Amino acid sequence: MSLSDTARELELYATNTEAFIAPVIKNLSKHHKRGDFSLDRAIHSIERYCLTPAAKQYDREHGSMTTPWHHVFPKAVRLEAAESIARSWVAEFRLGNYWE
Repeated sequence: MSLSDTARELELYATNTEAFIAPVIKNLSKHHKRGDFSLDRAIHSIERYCLTPAAKQYDREHGSMTTPWHHVFPKAVRLEAAESIARSWVAEFRLGNYWE
């Protein structure tokens, strides 16, 4: 799956800022260990609790005064980035690599 440039930019920004990514991945790690992990719930959790705040912060730092953050990173773009993040972490979880 090839990400759009906007989704890739948001993914890189969010995953390189521990304050955005760490709480969500720690929670997903816990659910995966328990055996009640759902990829769909993970994608929506990452979108809501990681990528939405990251998109807002990115817009504050790099955006324009005239374009709202949700026009720069619409929900479809956030979900695209969330799916990419979720799938990469599922691969890590299957290898036994959890964020604790």
